[in-house]
Amino acid sequence: MATAKKSAAPQPDAPALVKQGAKFGVVGISNTIIDYTLYLLITKLFNVPLDRVFVVKFFSGSVAMINSFYWNRRWVFASRAGLGQSGVRFLLTTLVSIWAIQPGMVYVFSATAGGQAFSGFWFELARTLGLVALAPGVLTKAFVIKTVAFGMGVLGSAIWNFTLYKLWAFKKN
Repeated sequence: MATAKKSAAPQPDAPALVKQGAKFGVVGISNTIIDYTLYLLITKLFNVPLDRVFVVKFFSGSVAMINSFYWNRRWVFASRAGLGQSGVRFLLTTLVSIWAIQPGMVYVFSATAGGQAFSGFWFELARTLGLVALAPGVLTKAFVIKTVAFGMGVLGSAIWNFTLYKLWAFKKN
């Protein structure tokens, strides 16, 4: 009985994927610094209440998006796709990320009872470890809740973005 051979799909080169993931991480860190700085600055300057901080993510995330497109297209994915094609795909992917995933997760972790309990746990841990006493005017409960909520939004969107950038937005033709 003859067995049919399955045609194996080409497997990605693991070291190349790790290198690309590391580059994505570097760009992500710069995006996060831009985004987080604006997020904290605006929420503090305008005294935005915790149940509304997710709204600020629309603006701060949009500003960081410009940095992200340039570096991901040129350096991380070295896209050969046309600027228009990769631009539209990037924009669609990133808009879902910064206008749905991130604000949604920030809302869940800052404005819902369960999310505040999760985020509040990190504040209580920081207080127990004595970190709050080191910077009492900075490490407030609201600051920690906003920061944890922001971090959860970044984590969710990073998974979404890398996957769609690699497989769709900057896919080499």
